[in-house]
Amino acid sequence: MESLMSIVRSAREEDAAELAAVAMRAWESAVTGWVDTGLLRANAERAFVDFTRRAHLAIDVAEQGGQVTGWAARENFDNHITDLWIDPIWQGQGFGQKLLAKLEEEIGAQGYETVKIETHSENLRAIEFLKRRGYSISWMTAAWSPQLDRDVDTIGMVKAIAVKEKQLVYAEF
Repeated sequence: MESLMSIVRSAREEDAAELAAVAMRAWESAVTGWVDTGLLRANAERAFVDFTRRAHLAIDVAEQGGQVTGWAARENFDNHITDLWIDPIWQGQGFGQKLLAKLEEEIGAQGYETVKIETHSENLRAIEFLKRRGYSISWMTAAWSPQLDRDVDTIGMVKAIAVKEKQLVYAEF
């Protein structure tokens, strides 16, 4: 019997197509009702495919029994989470929380005191998810998205985190 253990791991180059497909399903689920996905689908898909191929080193993947359930990324390896996508069939089962905790841990280990993340201003489910995990709204903006070929209204959220002391690799003299 296959183990149904859930894990968070680093993305591999060969994960790119599956990660892009998960992001597309999550994006379409999130924007249904307030964005014409038909007009933007090709641009969004191109952006996800490009990002997951070129930035796999910046991506952490959640899996359940070997199946990808979602992924998150820090494109610039700083304190800004640029992506958090959970496949709609796996939403509400703790995978977003596990990915968020993993990235917060990585960010804290680098010495950052805050974590930043942005989402579309009408993505109320994501905003509430982040609020329940200690994030608060810090800014609102409208910015041009070349990937979507349109202005996007976003909410920026911030969370203070505990900074871990850096581990010494060798004894200091």
